Amino acid sequence: MRPMDKKRIATVAGTLVLAGAVVAAGVYGPSVWKVFRQQSTVSDQAVIQNPVVDNTNTPGNNAAASGTGTGTGTGTGPGTGSGSGTGASLPDGGAAPGKATPTVIAPSAINTPAQGDTGSKNKYKEPDTTKIDVAPSVAAYFGDNALSNDAKTLAFGTAWNIHQYVDGYLYGPAAGPQMNEQDIKKYIIFHKTLWDKQLKNEPNASKAAAFTNYFDLLLNTGIDAFDSKDKARIEQFHQGIHDLDSHIFRNDTNSKIYGATPFATKRT
Repeated sequence: MRPMDKKRIATVAGTLVLAGAVVAAGVYGPSVWKVFRQQSTVSDQAVIQNPVVDNTNTPGNNAAASGTGTGTGTGTGPGTGSGSGTGASLPDGGAAPGKATPTVIAPSAINTPAQGDTGSKNKYKEPDTTKIDVAPSVAAYFGDNALSNDAKTLAFGTAWNIHQYVDGYLYGPAAGPQMNEQDIKKYIIFHKTLWDKQLKNEPNASKAAAFTNYFDLLLNTGIDAFDSKDKARIEQFHQGIHDLDSHIFRNDTNSKIYGATPFATKRT
């Protein structure tokens, strides 16, 4: 028998850890996501914040521009505004890259949390299973003779997790945690893999086919949308995952209803 090299041992170990996490929990966030990507030594923020969000004071990200910007005194000088450093984006109305401007302070809503805000708005939030409140239109697909409570918890966690990253992608750091298109695509694939595995252990899955077929279609739509980087398709997927999370699995009365799922959001 050929001895296993270090890479194969690491792969097997990662698989075992992931399997243990799958058995032990019904919701999957960045912690398990790290194992899936074989990045267990990287911090949660490094994994889920890609690109880094809170970087207005990071050296190199707000480098002063060289050239002939207008100084605050007489004559011309290097200026003190945002330049062409890596990673920093100019707010609307800012100077073009490479031209310095007098002391430009980025709006707090874009790069930094407001005073007194700890930054909770732009960080990953674990699914809160106490908020599960399925709409009557899908209630029959869960429970006795249908999908198990584990399946319901997993479906809820999947919708919750993906929804917040899509919000962050579309509407910026203040709306949700950050990942780029390819990482969100992989994140959806990760959750779909767990969901497919769960369905194999569901003896009554066929009785919930209307829901499982739609959920499968929705996740595949998201994978394709982020693979294509098509904003229109991503927004269409966002509406579906938003309604599923906010109005089918939860009853968020303060959240907009798109009517993007085949299931009624009306509550009795």
